[in-house]
Amino acid sequence: RYKSDFLAIVSHELRTPLTSILAFADLMADTVDPADAASRRQLEEIEKNGAILLEMVDNVLETARIQAGSERLNLELVDLNDIVGMVEASNQPVALKKGVAMSTAVDADVPLIMSDWEKVRRILVNLVSNAVKFTPAGGLVDVHATWVPERSRVRIEVADTGIGIAPEDLPRVFERGYTGYNGRTDRKSTGIGLYLTRRVLTMLGHQIHIDARPGGGTRVHISLKRPELSE
Repeated sequence: RYKSDFLAIVSHELRTPLTSILAFADLMADTVDPADAASRRQLEEIEKNGAILLEMVDNVLETARIQAGSERLNLELVDLNDIVGMVEASNQPVALKKGVAMSTAVDADVPLIMSDWEKVRRILVNLVSNAVKFTPAGGLVDVHATWVPERSRVRIEVADTGIGIAPEDLPRVFERGYTGYNGRTDRKSTGIGLYLTRRVLTMLGHQIHIDARPGGGTRVHISLKRPELSE
């Protein structure tokens, strides 16, 4: 409990200066000469890595809250078009720099769902950033939301053509702190993204499943429940 409280406090304190760094980088971008390619590239790196670090801090903060039993849900009707669009915009620069193509689609018949807007956004950010990270240049990351009427659920699939996951690693990918994939260790990962994703989805009454094989890419399926009319 002490460790969880400590992580929550530190993460909260880190968030304030990080937000300021990103805000000032955004302001500087408006004053840099468009012809100054070097300065613009440096600012883009600051913004990109600052945003990645902020997401990591938010993940640690939310994990500490869940472990402390203090996490609260803010349920509301959620439009997945908005969330998928934001997730694409935040991950597209990283994908382009790596040479990874990205496509997104939300079918026209996908209804609103009852969920926590910010938590669903963070879940998709975690999944898409993982897909981009483990997909080499020339690969593809695809996000597709569909309506499954017989189950009264919305299905979101995040698919990539990356390195995949070995069968022996699949049972462990949702463990807190696990960063080993296909015999390699991802030293840039906190190992809490997928752990947090499953915990939050369970809290919301949603489901997650992963299909993958080494060298054959990964497909992550999320099943989101739709509210009943009586709700």
